[in-house]
Amino acid sequence: MGLIEDMKAGVTDRFLVTPVSRGALIAGRLLMLGIIAVIQSAILLSIGMLLGASYRENPAGLLLLVLCSVLLGAAFGALSTAMAVVVRKEETVIAAVNFIILPLTFLSGVFITLSLAPGWIRTAARFNPVNWAVEAGRGALASSPDWGVVLARLGLLAAFALVCAWLSTRAFRAYQRSA
Repeated sequence: MGLIEDMKAGVTDRFLVTPVSRGALIAGRLLMLGIIAVIQSAILLSIGMLLGASYRENPAGLLLLVLCSVLLGAAFGALSTAMAVVVRKEETVIAAVNFIILPLTFLSGVFITLSLAPGWIRTAARFNPVNWAVEAGRGALASSPDWGVVLARLGLLAAFALVCAWLSTRAFRAYQRSA
């Protein structure tokens, strides 16, 4: 919610009068979110190792798992940035983000294997970016990964992140015209 505070304090308006591109302003925020995702992933993977998880079979899979978390975090960060620019109220952004992320999490394979889920959840999961990250991350850590599935899901996540970043940049440009 730093963006809303920056807009209220006039920091965003000062950035808008500089010759920097609007995409770079969004990219800076997304880079920060990516760094946070890397740190959070490192903490969780370290806790996993302390509790007995072994990643020796496929250490390259760890990097892809972290990349999945960065792409997913960047995508939802871009969407929340776009919402913040449009609605300009922290409470509304928090409610909207939770309204989107929680159902997507529950309609993915995060908590249960999808083979045990009802058919409608399996169908929804096919179009769910959270599930793409889960499938790519789990697949990358498998002892014999199906790289076709992993790279396809990674590509879908990258495309989703790019679309969200584009939407965020468009919203930021609309804010600039209204300011």
